[in-house]
Amino acid sequence: MPTPQSSPLSFWKTVRLLLSVARRRAIGRGKRQLSLLNQRTEKNSSLDTWGWLGFVAMTLAMALLHAGAAFIIGGAVNTGQQLEVEKHGKIVVGQQLTMALQFADSLPPGEQELARQLLEKGYAQEARRRSRRYGGPAETHERLLRDAVASNRSGDFVDITTATPGIKTLATSGAMPALLGSLLLGLWFVMMVCQGEGLELDVQRRRHPMWEWLFSHPVSAPAIFTAEILAPIAANPIYCGAPVFFGFLYGSIYGAWPGVAAGVLIGVPLTVATASFGKALEIGLLLRCSPRSRGAVIGLIGWLGYVAMMLLMMLPLMLNSIGAYFWPLTIIPWPWLSWMIGARADGSFSLLAGMLVCWGVALGMMTCGVGFSVWGVQRGLISTGGSVTLVPVVSSTGLLARFGSDPLYRKELLWFLRDRSALVQVILIPATMLGVQLFQFRGLSHMAPSAWNYLAGAAIILGAYFLLILGPKSLVSEGPALWLALTWPRGLENLLLAKARLWFLLASSVVALVLGYAALSFPEDAWKVGLVGLGWVIFGRSMAAKSVTLVSAPSSSGEPEPLPPGRRWATTLGMFTFGIGILSGQWQIAIMGIVYSWMTAAAMWQNFRARLPYLYDPWSEKLPPPPTLMHAMIAISALGEGVSVITGIAIAIVGRDHLGATAAAMYGLGATIVSIIMMKFLRDRDVGLKDVWYWREPTPADAPLSDEHNDVQEGSGRTTIAIGMGLIGGVVLGIFAKGYLALILTIPSVAEMMRTSQETMSNIPNIRMWYGLMAVAFAPLAEEYLFRGLLFRALDREWGGRWAVLGSAVFFAVYHPALSWIPVGLLGVACALLFRKTRRLVSAVVMHVTYNAIVVLS
Repeated sequence: MPTPQSSPLSFWKTVRLLLSVARRRAIGRGKRQLSLLNQRTEKNSSLDTWGWLGFVAMTLAMALLHAGAAFIIGGAVNTGQQLEVEKHGKIVVGQQLTMALQFADSLPPGEQELARQLLEKGYAQEARRRSRRYGGPAETHERLLRDAVASNRSGDFVDITTATPGIKTLATSGAMPALLGSLLLGLWFVMMVCQGEGLELDVQRRRHPMWEWLFSHPVSAPAIFTAEILAPIAANPIYCGAPVFFGFLYGSIYGAWPGVAAGVLIGVPLTVATASFGKALEIGLLLRCSPRSRGAVIGLIGWLGYVAMMLLMMLPLMLNSIGAYFWPLTIIPWPWLSWMIGARADGSFSLLAGMLVCWGVALGMMTCGVGFSVWGVQRGLISTGGSVTLVPVVSSTGLLARFGSDPLYRKELLWFLRDRSALVQVILIPATMLGVQLFQFRGLSHMAPSAWNYLAGAAIILGAYFLLILGPKSLVSEGPALWLALTWPRGLENLLLAKARLWFLLASSVVALVLGYAALSFPEDAWKVGLVGLGWVIFGRSMAAKSVTLVSAPSSSGEPEPLPPGRRWATTLGMFTFGIGILSGQWQIAIMGIVYSWMTAAAMWQNFRARLPYLYDPWSEKLPPPPTLMHAMIAISALGEGVSVITGIAIAIVGRDHLGATAAAMYGLGATIVSIIMMKFLRDRDVGLKDVWYWREPTPADAPLSDEHNDVQEGSGRTTIAIGMGLIGGVVLGIFAKGYLALILTIPSVAEMMRTSQETMSNIPNIRMWYGLMAVAFAPLAEEYLFRGLLFRALDREWGGRWAVLGSAVFFAVYHPALSWIPVGLLGVACALLFRKTRRLVSAVVMHVTYNAIVVLS
C-alpha cells in the first residue's frame, strides 16, 4: 500500500513557521544570556510563565524608546535653532530673565530695589541652566549675563521660546538645525540596521543561520530566504516598536491622526527595510569574508549599533556645549530630515511628499540589501584554504624583538595580527564602554581646569575601569581554545600572566595620555603628576593581575560560564580608594588603595592558582590549605570595620564623656569576637591554635617530625629566649619611635596638628589610661594573631622571603595613622622576622606590647 504523501508547505506558511522558530530561538537565547549574567539563577520558570507577556512588555518599552528618539530629534532641531541665533551675537535665555528685564525697564526709578532683586534671582537661575546645557561653572555664565545687561540692557537677549520655534520651521531655520536633525536621524537608521536579532558585542558562539542548512529541505528556497531576511523582526522587539518613531515624528508636525497614519504607512515599510537590510548585510559578509574576519565584521556591526544607540541618547545632552564644532559641516547641504518629513523650501509641509521619499528609501534599502546577499549566495562560501595572511617578522634587535621573541607575548601579537575580531574585543568594546563612563563623569570637566588632581584621578579611575572591562573581554575571545595552554611547557598560568602584562600596557597608554595632558596643563604640578604615574605603574599591575583571575571555562556552545559575584567584587577592591585619594588630594588614601589592591591580587591569585589545573574540571578543584590570604584579609577587615561600627553605636549610647573607656572596651570585644570566630573557622578545617602560634616549615605528610619541630610543638626552653628577644626588640623600636616623633614635631604643620589633638584628648577623662589599656592588653594579641599568624604565613606561601615580610608590614602600617607609618612599618618587619626566626608568635606579641607601652604610656 503506497504511503500517502503530504502536500508541500506553501510559501507563506513556510515563512510563518520559520519566523516562529526565530522567535523561539531568540527567547531561548535571552534566557541563556540572563542565566550567564546571574540575573535569573534560580528563576527560569518565571521566564516561561511570562511568555508572550514578556515580549509585549519589551515591545512597549522599545516603543517608548522610539518615541523618545523622535522627541530627541525635535530637541536637536531646537538646539540648532538656538545656535543659529547665538551665532549672530545674541544670547538665548529663559523666560524668567527676560520677564525680569522687561519688568525692571517698566518700573519707575524709585522702585529699582525690587527690580534688582528680580534680576539677581533671574541671573542665578539662568546661569545654572546655561551651566547644565553649555558646561562650565555657573559663575562664568552669570558674569556673561551681567556684562551683557550692563552693556546693552535687554537688547542682546532673545527669549528661548522665540529662538526655538521647533521642527515646524525647519526649512527656514538655517543650516545648523538641518544638520543636527539629519545627523540624529542617521544615527537612528544606523542603530536599526545594526540591531539584527539582538546586539551581541562579544558573545563567542558559532553562527548557524537557517539558510545554511534548510536549503536541503523540501521547502521553497525563496521562502527560507525571505524568513531569514525578516528574522530580526520576529526576534528583536526593537523592530516591533519602531513604527512609533515615525508616528511621533510626523505627529509633532501634522497632528495626531496623520501621525498614526504615518506610523503605519511610513514606519512599517522602513522598519522592514532596516531589518532586512541589516540581515542581508550579515548574510553577504558571512559568506564572503574569510574565517578570520567574520567575527570581526559581525562584532563591528554590533558595535556600530551600540555606539549609535548610545550617541542618540547622549548627544542631545552635549549639543549646546559642542555645537560650535559642527559649524564647518554646515557648508554641506543636509536636506535628509527635511525630505523625510515632507518639508518644502517655502516652509510648508506635504505628508504625501514625505511618504513618497520614505517609500523610496525603504525600497532602495531592501533592493540593495537583497542584491548584496544574493550576490554573496551566488558567489558561495569563501574558501578557507585561500591566501594566507603574512605575519610581519619581528626584527631581531630592539625592545620589540625582546617582546616578540617570548613565545607567550608572540602568541598575543599574532592573535592581534591574524584574528581581526581581537581588535573589536580588546580595543573597540572596552574603549566604547570607557567613553560611556567618560560621559557619566563629564561633571569632572568643569573642575579639571582648576586642579591637576581631578584630571589625574579621572585618569586612574578610567584606566582601572578599562582593565576591569578588558580582562573578561579578552579572555572570552580565546573561546574553547584556551584549554590548549594546559598542555604547553610553560602552562596556562604563564599565559595568563603574559595577558595581564599586555593589558597593563594597553591601559597605561590611556592613562599616560591623560596624565601627559595634566602635566602640560599644570607644569608647576608636573612632579605630582609624575608621582601619580609611578603609583599607576604599581597599582595597574595589580589590577591587571586581578582581572586575569576572572577567566572561566567556556561552555560547549562557546559562551563563558557565569562568574561568582564575590570574585567580581574583589577585583574592584582598592580601585576607587586609589582614585578617590588622588581626586581629593589625600596621598595616604591613595597609598592605602595601592596596598589593598596588591593584597587582594595576591589573595585572589592564591585561590586561583589552586583551582587553575581544574579549570575544565571544576568538580574536582581543590582549595588552597587554610589559612589563606583571603581568610586573613577578611578577618582583618572584619576587625577594623566591626570595631568602628560597634564603637560608634556605643558612643552614641553612653556619650563622648566616656570615649576612652568605650573605645578600649569595644576594641577588646571586637578583637575577641573576631579571634574566636576565626579560630573556630580554622579548627573546622583541621587548623588548630598551635598551627597558628607556632611556625612550622612544610614537610612531607609521611616524614617524621624533626627534633626542631617537636621542640616547637612542646614549647620547650626556647620560648624564654624568644620572649627576651621580643623585649629587647620592642625597647629598641620604641626608643626609635620616640625619636621619630620628636623629629617630625619640628615640622610646624605637624606640631600644630599634634597640639590640637592633645588639647582635644585632654578634655576626655582618663583617655591616656584607656588608650594604654587598649594598646597594651588588646591590640598586640589580636593584631599579631591576624597580621603575623595568618597574613604573613599566607603571604610567605604566596610570595616567600623578603616580599612576604615587606607586604605584611606595609599592610600592617596602612591600618594606622599616616604619620606613624615608618615606625609601625618597621615594627611589622621586625615582628615578622622574629616570628620566623623564633618560630613562636609569642615573641612578636611581646615585642608589640613593649613597643606600644613605650610609645603610648611614656
